[in-house]
Amino acid sequence: MQPRTDSPHAPTAGEGGEPAERAMSLAERLAFCRQAFRRIIGAPDYEVYLARHRRIHPEIPPMSEKEFFRFAIERRYSKAGPRCC
Repeated sequence: MQPRTDSPHAPTAGEGGEPAERAMSLAERLAFCRQAFRRIIGAPDYEVYLARHRRIHPEIPPMSEKEFFRFAIERRYSKAGPRCC
């Protein structure tokens, strides 16, 4: 017997397997695009910093968003050495 392909819903874990993909919500897609854009241009991502900080240093309060961006800019542009621009 062949499996039915006209099922009104995708199978779940209890129905014989995992669905092929979970649809991303609009908010998730926008967050993904924002993160990808920031990585392309080299901008720091405060949300990623917060998640990592909570995981590694839960006992130390994280920097504020303003402090984080100031730190990231100083770290990026304070490197000594020859530059092309």
